[in-house]
Amino acid sequence: KALKALFEKHDGFVPLPIMKNSKTVDPRDKKSTKVVQLETAMGHAIECFPGATALVVPRTRFAPVKTTNDLFSLRSDAYILTHDQRVVL
Repeated sequence: KALKALFEKHDGFVPLPIMKNSKTVDPRDKKSTKVVQLETAMGHAIECFPGATALVVPRTRFAPVKTTNDLFSLRSDAYILTHDQRVVL
């Protein structure tokens, strides 16, 4: 109900703060063209729900996806879902 109300209030969006990261096109080459990366962090969404609390979840409960290779691995049959709902390689 709370998420539906938030979407209705903000035309289908969660109003998350935008973070600005200054980078270069090639992060390995400091002389490459400078760019600005704009991103949001879903962790900030908790601020949108009064009374919400955070839970500490051990890293064994999820498989982080930071690269395309991580995503390919997770979507492959290399990972399995255990009886206690953990995703493991």
